[in-house]
Amino acid sequence: MALEQVKKDLGPNAIILGNKQVSLSPHEAIVEVTAAVEPDSPQKPAAPQFPERDSQMQEDIQEIKGFLSLLISSKNYLTDLQTQKPIAEVYHGLLTRGFDEKQAYILLSKTLADLKGNCDDRKLMIDSFCRHLLERIKLTRPFQHVPAMRNSPSIFTFLGPTGVGKTTTLAKVAAHLKIKRQAKVGIISIDTYRIGAVDQLQTYASILGLPLIVAQSRKEFNIAAEQLKDLDVILVDTTGKNFLIRQHVDDLKLIFADENNIQNFLVLSATAKDADLKQTISHFRDMNVHSLVFTKVDETTTHGCIMNQLLRFPHPISYVGTGQRVPEDLELVTQKRLLSFLFSVKR
Repeated sequence: MALEQVKKDLGPNAIILGNKQVSLSPHEAIVEVTAAVEPDSPQKPAAPQFPERDSQMQEDIQEIKGFLSLLISSKNYLTDLQTQKPIAEVYHGLLTRGFDEKQAYILLSKTLADLKGNCDDRKLMIDSFCRHLLERIKLTRPFQHVPAMRNSPSIFTFLGPTGVGKTTTLAKVAAHLKIKRQAKVGIISIDTYRIGAVDQLQTYASILGLPLIVAQSRKEFNIAAEQLKDLDVILVDTTGKNFLIRQHVDDLKLIFADENNIQNFLVLSATAKDADLKQTISHFRDMNVHSLVFTKVDETTTHGCIMNQLLRFPHPISYVGTGQRVPEDLELVTQKRLLSFLFSVKR
């Protein structure tokens, strides 16, 4: 009865908090009811939207689903991988070197099919595996036709996260083009973010006798490119930032928006985690990556991460960095060099 009266007076959200008896006289008393109106439940704030993360998550889920489907549909091959000692050794050796499990499984399944399940000959097995691997990997020779007769210079940018060795790689390429190819080379630096970056590049440019122009905006970059228009090649050193943040990639795209004659090297460290490499490359997908360059291959024993990216993405590979010496420690990649990352081969 009391609750009904309270709801009638205060509304349907009213609740009774307590009650007590109050004496008005020795012969008369009433019940005092304390009530309140319960506020409507506050709406939960909308969950923040992260379209990039959601997209990446969907890609990862699809990849996992595809792998599980592959395993289920190829149970016999999985059994062979685990029971036949030679192929099991190769399989686990690949994983030890950081090679992607799914790719190892796919390629070894094709190898088993080639050999009709007979994997006693280890050399034949590895040869078959390598053939299938190399069919899916592209190499490129970016300076094959430099110097060349043309109306404007070829422009090559060196993109990539901080600390991967973009400036040193650029210096190695510049030295090779100037000394070995007798090309006319100029350098533009837009890396005014990192302390000492321009000074380091100026030292290299002075030793090689190359012009260096610093640009801090899209307009200044266009002016610099115009000043160097009579050269064969222009090499561009860019700011190293956290390119897991897509906005940083978009900032670079704005600087180069007016130039159609640009080819981009995406410089990555072979010591980085496989998942980080994958996401960084994904964020550069709209920047027309000409080729991948992997540095610090001398600082890791798990070179499988290099191969993983070449299988995941359509980008070819051109160079690997093997140390700090300029220009000696830069190798033009060959198929044999790639295979040496997974197997012991004579170079």
